[in-house]
Amino acid sequence: LGAWGFRQLDLFVDARVLIPRPETEEVVEQALVELDRATGGGRPSRVVDLGTGSGAIALSFAVERESAQVWAVERSPDAASVARANLAGIGRAATRVRIVEGSWFDPLPPELRGSVDLVVSNPPYVAPTDELPPEVADWEPREALIPGPTGFEDIDAIVAAAPGWLAPGGALVVELAPDQGEDAVAAAWEAGFGHAETRRDLAGRTRMLVARRDR
Repeated sequence: LGAWGFRQLDLFVDARVLIPRPETEEVVEQALVELDRATGGGRPSRVVDLGTGSGAIALSFAVERESAQVWAVERSPDAASVARANLAGIGRAATRVRIVEGSWFDPLPPELRGSVDLVVSNPPYVAPTDELPPEVADWEPREALIPGPTGFEDIDAIVAAAPGWLAPGGALVVELAPDQGEDAVAAAWEAGFGHAETRRDLAGRTRMLVARRDR
């Protein structure tokens, strides 16, 4: 189709990026709640979207929260090009988004450490042994789906590094597979988060980790 609706956005998508899913819309909804809790719903905020792909998550924050300064990180140059095309289509909100290329937190400026209110990510979390339907396997980039032998590698890396970037009271929201919830919560406790839980999507399946740094 070349285009896909996501929350308030009309996104350009092609074979270089994942097609945004309804489950990820719910991840954004829960992440917005966490951002408002961390900031009191008013003051300027800093949001980091790791593995932005088409830009769906990052651009949603820019459009739906006028006080948000958003950093969108993407390691695939091809996917980053798609995100930049979508950035050009959101009007004035685009001035509050920066797209940077690299792996997870690596391309972020050091001065952001300890000052980010929200880290959000829909990382690759599919194991190589998981059976994918043809519409996924044949049309979407494998590197955006499968991180390694277990499917948990990227979630683990993000959770371990996030506390060093979050401000006191800041939150991490990560999309995951239903069977990864317990491991993700355990990783969050090990990383030093003061609160960690899973939340469900609209179909009732465990879909995301929500972890908070103590104030």
